[in-house]
Amino acid sequence: MGPAGRRVGSFVALCSVLWVAACGEPSVDAYCEANGKGNQQTLQLLTDVLERKRNQTGLYLARARCHYFLGSYAHALQDASEVIRRVPNKADAYLLRAKAGKMLGQVPQALDDYSTSIRLRPTAEAYYGRGLTYVREYQGKDREAAEDFTAAIRLDANHVGAYKSRAEIYSRHEQFQAALDDSEKVLKLDPATPNAFCNVGFAHYALGHDAEGRKFLTTCYQKDPDPQTRGYYETEVRKVLAARQPRRNSGGGYATDGRESTAHDREMERQQHVYESLRNSGFTDRAEACRMDGSKC
Repeated sequence: MGPAGRRVGSFVALCSVLWVAACGEPSVDAYCEANGKGNQQTLQLLTDVLERKRNQTGLYLARARCHYFLGSYAHALQDASEVIRRVPNKADAYLLRAKAGKMLGQVPQALDDYSTSIRLRPTAEAYYGRGLTYVREYQGKDREAAEDFTAAIRLDANHVGAYKSRAEIYSRHEQFQAALDDSEKVLKLDPATPNAFCNVGFAHYALGHDAEGRKFLTTCYQKDPDPQTRGYYETEVRKVLAARQPRRNSGGGYATDGRESTAHDREMERQQHVYESLRNSGFTDRAEACRMDGSKC
């Protein structure tokens, strides 16, 4: 949008605020938005209106959004809390308070607010926010996070962040076919997503598709020449390649700790081969069952 369009957008938003002040509850989406050029002006106008019309609960939520997008998280939390005090079942207020609280480090309360928002009105944004909170703030919550990202995708099939975050969980748990599927979805939806080509490339390597993996990694490095990016992914690729190399003892058999290969060693090796074959063929559920229970290999 050009400068003229932005000016028109700001004018419309401000007129909407004035209309709300005269006529009732606001349409919150008409006010501030991420990186909006008129956010500061809209915030000031909302504050001026609230000085005269403190009974307009919707304006507090609108102002909370402005504070959040302007980085004033404490003020955003305060206004969202005022809305919740007045209207305890306002899902949007819990969602906004969760986002502001998380930025302020109030993680347990933020998690509760995300959950309340989901209970009142499930949205992809709320599920995604709670999933990120599980991943970034808690240990051992990958399953819960993956479930939330999946729920977000069900509500918004084009949610790039949910696919990207779920792919990272799949990769961490060596579910590489699933990681590849989600990474390819990210690449299709938004090729400009940071490291999108690298994530697809690494997933191909993990599945044994080395030539395809190298193609995507090369494209990634061309788009992002940062040496740290290349260093990270090349290190991960070396780990994958090293893990493929079987260890042999002095007698030529596959074993560990210098022991000769036993029947147990051979069975473990067979199970590993079956697991890798299933995983590389895309049978993720069967591969995971094999990994967890050798009798299913």
